[in-house]
Amino acid sequence: MGTLRDKLNPLYQHLFAPGVFDRPEIEEKRATCNNCAMCDHGQVAPVAMDYFEPTAKCCTYYPTLANYLVGGILADPSEHLAEGKRRIRERIARRMSVTPHFVGAPRKYSLLYAAARGSGAFGRSKALLCPYFDVDNAEGSCTIWRYREAVCSTYFCKYNDGKPGYDLWDTLKGYLSHVERMLARSVAMSIDRDLQQPAMLQTELTLEELEDRGPDDAEYARWWGKWVGREEEFYIACYERAMAVKPQDFADNVDDAAHGRRFIAELEARYDAIGKQAVLPANLILAPGIRTRVAGESVVISSYNPYDGFSIEKELYDVLGKLDPAQTLPENLKRLDEEEGIQLAPELLQYLFTHGVLGEPAAPKEASKPARNPHAHALPSNRKDRRAELTKKKR
Repeated sequence: MGTLRDKLNPLYQHLFAPGVFDRPEIEEKRATCNNCAMCDHGQVAPVAMDYFEPTAKCCTYYPTLANYLVGGILADPSEHLAEGKRRIRERIARRMSVTPHFVGAPRKYSLLYAAARGSGAFGRSKALLCPYFDVDNAEGSCTIWRYREAVCSTYFCKYNDGKPGYDLWDTLKGYLSHVERMLARSVAMSIDRDLQQPAMLQTELTLEELEDRGPDDAEYARWWGKWVGREEEFYIACYERAMAVKPQDFADNVDDAAHGRRFIAELEARYDAIGKQAVLPANLILAPGIRTRVAGESVVISSYNPYDGFSIEKELYDVLGKLDPAQTLPENLKRLDEEEGIQLAPELLQYLFTHGVLGEPAAPKEASKPARNPHAHALPSNRKDRRAELTKKKR
């Protein structure tokens, strides 16, 4: 078995400090990318499913590639990167969101993506398809996978360990995003301190962006200076500088920068939580914001992750709804036992809390706010929890 370090871009092999990255890798076996778990393969489902589009899948996202990742793609002689290299060069030629620090999503795309949250477009709309996704490949594949960025490195539709697994990868995404920002800025400045990274408000569009064109020549030259027309050369130089960074310099300028150590400490804590029994909070109720669908005598619940859910008996769901946020968990359990003769098995409570079905009551100031689900129409899997049972006392 490899390590967590082995799961990431090989460029980071020598840079990440010893510790959590040398722990065994986490393999999300339920997120079957080559045979997408969110696509229709004729599997049995407890409710009608809104499956992903098989020629889009979770690649309905436009990655933001740090300059050194772009350079890595351009400098890599591997034949399997030939198509990705061609697509990167096409992006550079169009000059859309091509800056000294990143080659990113055009703001027009970002506005569409943000506006489509909650519409069910993710995984289904080809209008949001990643420009590096090879639709013509028999199974659909990424043309730049070796040099993927933070989001693509850490996203899964389903997690073996429930919410603790989600939290682990989400924290790693935060750390990798921090690394990309800091390292991209550092290598760019080491090559040419006169380069200007533009500040772009995500809620505004220029005329050129509206018409799917790059900025005018004067604006583009203000960003790039003497590197106009030599962007590919610059990106490759960024990659070479990143590969030459010494671990101590990386620690000083990235890990010791704002948030760096916090991310690493949190990542260690998240890793430690995998497979361990979490301490139940003092107050426990049906998690705020969960989504439910009735399927006969069962209720399908999706909680922290809209693409993975649980099918539990409706009787159990109704009982969980009786947990009073004004009472502590022991008080709730005692009341249900004494008044209705209902006992909830401790292992059941533990499991449902771990997987986000049960949670702490919302803070008072947030109680009136509706829970926001970024992909409102995504439906859960047909997994059914049978690890513990609801029991009733005989009177």
